[in-house]
Amino acid sequence: MRTLAAIVIASLPWMAAAADPWTPAELRAFAHDLSDYVTVHHIRRDTASPLAGMVYRWYRPSDGRWLLDPRANMLGDGVSFATALALFHRATRDPEPLAALKNHVLPFFTRALTRSDEFFKTSKGICPFWWDDGASLSLADGAPLKGFPAPPKPTSNALAADLAAMFMTAGMVVDDTDLTLAAAYLLNGDRAHYDAAEPPLALGLAAGVIADDAPLRVRCLPQRRWQTYDGPAGHAVFDALAAGKAGDVWGANADALREYLIAVALQPFQPMREEFAKHFIYAAYSSLRLADLWHDDAPAQAGLGLPETALPKVGAKLEFYASDARDLPRAPRLGPRMLCNAAITLQLLGAFPDAWESWRNANHPADTRVSEKIAPIVADGSALMEMGWTPSSLVLRTRGPRSLAFAPLPPATGLRATVTIDASGRAAALAEDGAPLQLAFAPQPDGRVEIEIPFTVAKQQKRWLNAAEECRWTLSVDGGAPRNLIFLSTPDAVRARLAVEVADGLRFWQKQFREFGCVPAASLPGKGREIAGAELSDAAGCAHLLAAIAEYLAWLNNERDWELALKAKPKP
Repeated sequence: MRTLAAIVIASLPWMAAAADPWTPAELRAFAHDLSDYVTVHHIRRDTASPLAGMVYRWYRPSDGRWLLDPRANMLGDGVSFATALALFHRATRDPEPLAALKNHVLPFFTRALTRSDEFFKTSKGICPFWWDDGASLSLADGAPLKGFPAPPKPTSNALAADLAAMFMTAGMVVDDTDLTLAAAYLLNGDRAHYDAAEPPLALGLAAGVIADDAPLRVRCLPQRRWQTYDGPAGHAVFDALAAGKAGDVWGANADALREYLIAVALQPFQPMREEFAKHFIYAAYSSLRLADLWHDDAPAQAGLGLPETALPKVGAKLEFYASDARDLPRAPRLGPRMLCNAAITLQLLGAFPDAWESWRNANHPADTRVSEKIAPIVADGSALMEMGWTPSSLVLRTRGPRSLAFAPLPPATGLRATVTIDASGRAAALAEDGAPLQLAFAPQPDGRVEIEIPFTVAKQQKRWLNAAEECRWTLSVDGGAPRNLIFLSTPDAVRARLAVEVADGLRFWQKQFREFGCVPAASLPGKGREIAGAELSDAAGCAHLLAAIAEYLAWLNNERDWELALKAKPKP
């Protein structure tokens, strides 16, 4: 009979190997299926129209119609697809994605930005949320859509920043003077048409790099994020879980991917550094673990992500869990983008093997490490105790009688907890306010007891403590002096979890593509075409999967995407 701790640890998804390994040839074939589908079905091909090359978010195979939702950003899918085409070309040197980028998608965006004063009655450099001439239908009522969002605020900083990152990425494989002009107009567009007064830093960086504007680069480069790493505080996932602060944790993956694309394009001026790698790895891996926590009643389906139409807010707990929303469909955006980030993280772990542990080694080397492995901790100089953690629980193995007091670093109120084990091996835990905490314990024949205590984030647990990567606690045993603990998974566990996520996640979407004939706009394990949205093809889902394949191929080939980018030489 396996012990409680053995069951907990063995059940973790990153302890397993990928169910169905990929070959490079399979990945290339899947990538071509995705790219070809978008190019044939989602892209406007009317060369006489100013909308030529536009990527429509949704395509309905049953009647061949495009659909848009004028309440949301509809042109961001084309930005994602253009980025993915550039990434796949530089990973494989395949000419087909480069042709689609140069002939269709990129000219649409450069045309829109350089002639936006003509098209939208705004300044130059404005790309609206949506635009059509009646060729698409409204998702809400099926009526033809014609026009664009009315000024004064038809666009946003988020769309502009994604455009800037895409232009920088495309500029490494395409030599086009219209790209330089579009980047300049994007930077100088009238801010009255945006949702915020200050332009994103990405706009200045794009103009400085693409136009080779040295003074502009000099002003912008020192303002870049992630130049140094001074601990996990400030990362959305850490603040949400460990500090109980609400934050846009689900947007962290989009931010991380944008920062990575910009960092790659800036290499001639700022080389890829370990500090950046640490930030990216932390953001990508922590976001994935948070998604694991949301799936409270069954393991998460690799690559699927969370319900983006109703993302749960996060604090010390999640607003709701998978067990509360089993029938909530998932859009193919968050999950596939996490696959792309996971594949990039695998490359960064190989290139910067010390990055994951660098902050702990430099700042808290004396702290006792708690990882996914149940490992000994010398508690009082004479007795031995073992400890480990999962995304959702603390796991202990010790003898009774014993009293264990846990507290966070830095100290906070309402978060302490005490665990007691009596001589018979019975265990109990109390929060600081005296509320009993849920736990499971299993006395062993040798007199030890194994204990699992769910963190606060667990759905039914009372509030005490949460743990995130690099989170620090103190432990006092039987009233003794506190001992510092630091929670940090091993690099092997991080690497294994990410590799399984990418391989199995791409396999899930390959099966979806074969079943539906496209990447459906809504998916749910065990459900077919009957769920709302499954009848639509989703362009961004294809784009993020194509980008993930490009990054995964680089890793499988023992290459690094950012080094491949420096070797790319665009032809005029």
